[in-house]
Amino acid sequence: MHGRGVSMGMRQGTAALKIASGRWWPAWCARFGLAEVCGTLTALSGFAAGYLSTGSLLVAAGMATICEAIGFYGCIAVKTGAAARRATVHLGGWRRLAAGAWHAVHEQLASCAVAETVDGFLIRPGCMVGAAWLLRALPGGVWIGFVVGKAAADVAWYALEASARRGVRIVRQGVTARPVRDHRQIPA
Repeated sequence: MHGRGVSMGMRQGTAALKIASGRWWPAWCARFGLAEVCGTLTALSGFAAGYLSTGSLLVAAGMATICEAIGFYGCIAVKTGAAARRATVHLGGWRRLAAGAWHAVHEQLASCAVAETVDGFLIRPGCMVGAAWLLRALPGGVWIGFVVGKAAADVAWYALEASARRGVRIVRQGVTARPVRDHRQIPA
């Protein structure tokens, strides 16, 4: 790796150490805080628009999921674009554009794509619909259900994303499988 890439990898490793050492909150806020605020606000807007216009929790959850993805990944795209711009300042023209795109894919998409696919089609709409439906009899239950469902979906998404990020890191390090032991190596 070139000198610039090494420092990016070291920063990622530092963030992973902060998370592992218990200083995860500042690391999480630095990576996802603003994006989560943007995603939550757009999800609330989508849920409200879908539910108030149709009365359907399924439509509301679908709208909330789509709007949240737009808000969350719009913010991530801006942050990643700015980081790619800083990382490729030494290049020019098409080489800078290509290197910036690779940087964005390398830094964000590789770990988030799997989590987002499962989340967007199954977990998030299911959690929001389920919680809103279960709490609909309470005063404001649909809205409370939206919040509870979104929180449950966020916990599931971050668990999937962390697992995928760990898998990507293992593959980058070249450790893709544990060695298989021969039956003669196992004590009887």
